[in-house]
Amino acid sequence: MGNDWDEIKRLAADFQKAQLTSTLQKLSERNCVEIVTLLLEKQLLEVVFTNDGKEYITPDHLEREILDELYVNGGRANLVEVSKTLNVDLSRIVGLAERIAAENPSVHLVLGQLIDEDYIAHIAQEINEKLALRGEISISELASQFDLPSDFLQQDVVEKHLGRIIKGRQDATNPRVFFTQAYIQRCKAKIRGALAAITRPTNVAVILQQIGVQEKIFHSLLDEISPAGQVTSKLANAQYVPQIYAKTQADWVNSFYKQNSFLEYEAIHKLGISDAKSYIRKQFPSEEFLFLKRVALGARLVELTVVTALNECSATKQYLDLSTILPSNLSEEDIEEVFGAIMAQKHSNPSNFVYLGSIVFSQPYLTQLVQPCQALAESQAKTAIESGVYQQHIVEKTLAQKGNASAQDLEDDGKVDKRDERRKKAASGKAGGGAQGRETKTKSTKKHQRGRAAAAAQNDSDDEDDAAPAGGGAGNKKTVKPLSLVKTGDIEKLITASLEEEGLEHLAKSIAALYTNQFNQAALARAQELFEATPQTNRRQTHAAIQDRINTLLIDIRLYEKGLKLFPQDTQSQLVKYLLKSLGNEISNELSLYVASECNLTVKNTNLNVDQRNKLAQECDAQYRSALLEQNKALNRTIDDFELATEAVLKTCSMIIKKVDKKKDRLLIADHKKKLQEQLLECQEPALMLHLAALILFTTISGCILHASGKFVSAILQHIRGSLNESQNALLLRYHDLVLQVLQASPDSSDSKIAHEQLQIMQKEVIDLAQNFTRASVSKAD
Repeated sequence: MGNDWDEIKRLAADFQKAQLTSTLQKLSERNCVEIVTLLLEKQLLEVVFTNDGKEYITPDHLEREILDELYVNGGRANLVEVSKTLNVDLSRIVGLAERIAAENPSVHLVLGQLIDEDYIAHIAQEINEKLALRGEISISELASQFDLPSDFLQQDVVEKHLGRIIKGRQDATNPRVFFTQAYIQRCKAKIRGALAAITRPTNVAVILQQIGVQEKIFHSLLDEISPAGQVTSKLANAQYVPQIYAKTQADWVNSFYKQNSFLEYEAIHKLGISDAKSYIRKQFPSEEFLFLKRVALGARLVELTVVTALNECSATKQYLDLSTILPSNLSEEDIEEVFGAIMAQKHSNPSNFVYLGSIVFSQPYLTQLVQPCQALAESQAKTAIESGVYQQHIVEKTLAQKGNASAQDLEDDGKVDKRDERRKKAASGKAGGGAQGRETKTKSTKKHQRGRAAAAAQNDSDDEDDAAPAGGGAGNKKTVKPLSLVKTGDIEKLITASLEEEGLEHLAKSIAALYTNQFNQAALARAQELFEATPQTNRRQTHAAIQDRINTLLIDIRLYEKGLKLFPQDTQSQLVKYLLKSLGNEISNELSLYVASECNLTVKNTNLNVDQRNKLAQECDAQYRSALLEQNKALNRTIDDFELATEAVLKTCSMIIKKVDKKKDRLLIADHKKKLQEQLLECQEPALMLHLAALILFTTISGCILHASGKFVSAILQHIRGSLNESQNALLLRYHDLVLQVLQASPDSSDSKIAHEQLQIMQKEVIDLAQNFTRASVSKAD
């Protein structure tokens, strides 16, 4: 220790001696400047010049002076102010400040300011004092107060010193808010006291305004407080419903339901409950309710009273007044809704009851009530026949139908003529005339109208020079007013006396209206029976029926003829022969039997052959004889010859041949194909199944129908072969061979059984091919 002190004394003496020694050589200021400039040029020295250029300083010394300024300013120094104080360029100060902040972790560079840990600890202490005073503080307030970034304050100041210098805790829902435990306890006490004092539903905003607590803190602390009541939601218009109020509501609802077994929505709304149905379900979780528009009925009331009474009403064949067994304050609409709901839930069969004005009638009771109306319908039908009213109605109806049919034919002919006329006008008006040989076009300005206006507009636009006919089309169809034999008033008079005994006479008109149509239809049906019972009527109906039947068969022959013309000449002649042998014979038999009845001849066998028909024709009157004989001869000729001969017979029988309507051909072909497909689905016989499948495929591919027997199946398959692919042709050919094998073999042979099994396996494929084959697949195959 003594040696060290002696060394210090020796160094002090040397230092004093050096100070007292005078300088032997002195450098001028110019020499010093030149020396420094040389050192700077050789980069042996680094200095920082001041703003005025008269002084310079080394970076290390400038760094020490910046730290001194930071200390002098209390740990927070603005670099702009430091630049002015040290008279050094700001960029130099900023560069050194960044180096200081990077090398020294206790110094931070924030928004052009140097801040050390002492200053941070100081503002942390200030924040703690402010937090202790106010109980809550937010980062945004601190940023405004200290003029520092919010992230810096939260991360490097508050969160860093939280729990040490700053005594508080961070809000879990909002991390930028901090508060003390004492503040939370005060808020809890305020909330608990306010909620305990409330006795009726109160808006949460009003509560918060009174106690001075923020809404977010209120909702976060509400679960910790566990109040007796509950908050409806966390929205702005939320309400707090105290337990005592909810208990009062529940007690009233329970009491009312126990006494009445139903609840009115309006009464529940008055208690302050907005969703009555949800509240009822929540209040009575084990109860079942029938929710109507205005009330909710208990399921026990419905089961024990209404359903039981309805079943008893049905069993005793009486009626039931629902207003006597349901609560008295239910309106008639409520009662009707109850009845409808019970019927919808199938507690009882709806067809057994009729509801009229809160009264439910059993169907047997009403049937017995209107029983006298059967005699009324019978008498009204006889009166209509005797007076000729029904006959007049039939005549008017027939004339109207004929008039509409002829009007339609005229309209169709007129449209064709008008189209031809328009084409001629268009062809002649394209050159020459007043337009100096130029082509002229006219634009139609017709308005699209409907009904009679459309018909009139069509006539005006089509015939500009000719007078238009007196309308035509759908708008001018003649209609006949329906015949009413039994009226509501008649039924009402018959049932009023019985209803008066029960005090239900006010429902007589309603009940009569329910049965008016039924008894009117019964009277019309009875009148039709009486009308048809007359010989003249039977004769007329037979004439009309045979006429329709013959026309239908002629149309079928025409359509079948189109199909058979697609085959080669040899096959075609065979198909024609088969067609005349089947459908031609049927037409000849129908006409021969009709002529025989007209000539009062007795025919025992209705299925006549050619010889029998010739013999019968010889016995008929002369006006029919030659036509019938010629028709029989035509069966062995062509189809055209047979049609001409048939037309001659129809003419002698005063029957009309319907005009050919080619527009309906497609519908008839589609209907024929549909019938074949239905027969195919029901068919179990392999040979018949192949026959039907071949006819269906022919119709699909050619768009024509064919009348052919089973022996023509191979010819049909050969004809459609080009429109099918290889697999489809192979399927049909294999199925055809198996069918022939089954037909040729004995039924009990092993070959027949094996063929049968294979046919059963291929049956579904053949049906699918016939049912699902389309014209689109034809084009693909081509």
